Amino acid sequence: MSHDLENYVYIYICTMTISVCIRKKKMKFILLLVFFVYASASRYRRQINWNPDNWAFACDFQGNDLSNVRIRGEDCGRRCSQTAHCTHFTWTGHEGGTCWMKTGEISRDNAHYTGDHSMVCGIANRIGDKYKKLYNVLATRHDAHEAGACELPPSNYAVSHPLALGTINSLEHLKFTPDLCGHILDIDCGHGVLSVIVMNSNIGGGLDLYKSSWSQLTNNQPPGQAWCSVQLSDRNAFNFDGPRCFYKPGTDFGNAYYHNVGLLNTKGRLVVRATIDNRPGEHRGDNPYFAFDFGPIYDNKEVVFTYDDGNTETVYLRDCEYQQNNKLWF
Repeated sequence: MSHDLENYVYIYICTMTISVCIRKKKMKFILLLVFFVYASASRYRRQINWNPDNWAFACDFQGNDLSNVRIRGEDCGRRCSQTAHCTHFTWTGHEGGTCWMKTGEISRDNAHYTGDHSMVCGIANRIGDKYKKLYNVLATRHDAHEAGACELPPSNYAVSHPLALGTINSLEHLKFTPDLCGHILDIDCGHGVLSVIVMNSNIGGGLDLYKSSWSQLTNNQPPGQAWCSVQLSDRNAFNFDGPRCFYKPGTDFGNAYYHNVGLLNTKGRLVVRATIDNRPGEHRGDNPYFAFDFGPIYDNKEVVFTYDDGNTETVYLRDCEYQQNNKLWF
């Protein structure tokens, strides 16, 4: 068909059935638009370089926010994995570093390229069993007499053997985070199981055993290395029943504009969030306490602590115990 005849037929069809003509034009436009959007999305997805562990730089998952917490970027994925209903996350530099935990069905294709390489997004690697026993974890001896990064309060402890917990890969889901402070781990280095309490961090290391712990676990071997199994326990750290709220020792007690509190003795349940009036507190340092620096907040206010299984514990501020000094361990 010649070009002139083609135009004639097209004009005729449009004249006789204008709605058909309009539909054809719309269809051409929609097909072009769909192709453009798909091509653009594919190009942006190709710019996201995914790590084998399901995270990447310079990307974002938009919407479906579950909660947020101010933590380091390298801790965001693990926090999501430990938080009930969190399926994916985005970390940004907002307010010094914020982990935006999200929920819902997700895949890598839902990620948006941002061009900002300080951002991180990822999909949670679910921890099927936080009580899973780990084997062949490096242990070393730590000679010190100190409070440790967790800054635990003096109290009536049921477990007296201390541990500085590390971050090496063999620790998997038991890599140190502030949420593990005050929890009990069962360790066996070939001479029987010993319950130890996490009271310090050992960033870049494994199980750093204080003198009393090392002696018992290695049968008094000289300082060196040992290879041990380790497992989270559901044993309480203190000789009393039930969770108890503590102020961070030495904090500015009685200040209506600053409270720094944590929940201990939770039988293996990790506290992943704390709020007052729906406003979240934040960890400041490698300790289990949540700082609230707004106010005035009086002692009749409730602190809502959220566990890793999604359940909550509510405590009045007036019931949180205050101690001036940290407990010292050796």
